[in-house]
Amino acid sequence: MGWCPEIGASGRSQQRVDFARDVHPLLEARCYGCHGPKRQRGKLRLDRRPPLPGVVVAGDALASPLFQRVTNSDPEERMPAEGEPLGAQEIDVLRRWIEEGASWPADERNEHGDAGLHWAYVLSSRAELPPDPFGDWARNPIDRFVAQRLSEQGLAPSAEADRATLIRRASLDLTGLPPTPEEVERFASDRSPRAYEELLERLLASPHYGEHQARAWLDLARYADSDGYEKDDRRSVWRWRDWAIEAFNRNLSFER
Repeated sequence: MGWCPEIGASGRSQQRVDFARDVHPLLEARCYGCHGPKRQRGKLRLDRRPPLPGVVVAGDALASPLFQRVTNSDPEERMPAEGEPLGAQEIDVLRRWIEEGASWPADERNEHGDAGLHWAYVLSSRAELPPDPFGDWARNPIDRFVAQRLSEQGLAPSAEADRATLIRRASLDLTGLPPTPEEVERFASDRSPRAYEELLERLLASPHYGEHQARAWLDLARYADSDGYEKDDRRSVWRWRDWAIEAFNRNLSFER
């Protein structure tokens, strides 16, 4: 997957640049073709830390040869040598990353730093809850972070959806199935404070929850009950399909 400015840089002007989230995808998409694991022009390799001494001067983008080359006005000198020049948002991400200290994820798996490039290998930590910029709009801790991001983007929360829309969204998200008319009527007429929580608990307890959640895993593994080609021979791997569905319905932890 290539670097996406909407994900990588847009909307993060008030946020510290994160290497794994913002910089690594950019380098992978635009630089690894010549300076990655398979090819190292000029003996420069950017997928391992640290790069050649002096290529990045932490704290000073203008003094960093890497930044100088991607912003050079001379097409013969500007990097990347192949493909379009870096866009303004991509350059801004590199500039801010270098000026913020050019931090690189700590590597706990090997001597090269490869594992530290991916967010999955970075230990998570409990973030401090931001204040709700919309007063008492937030109803749970996650809402506080959503509200903060909306405020940074100059956006306001949408009006609360009606109850028929809420149950339809929840049902499709959790089970992949729309609610029945009876379920909609029951939820719309339930005015208890825990009506929505009880709806979610019911959907999570449905066997269809595991079927819907496991579907993406089955698709990625190219699961099928037959070969699906001209001979269309059967496969006896349905036990794994049932196990994957049951794993979600049992709320089995990912390490198991």
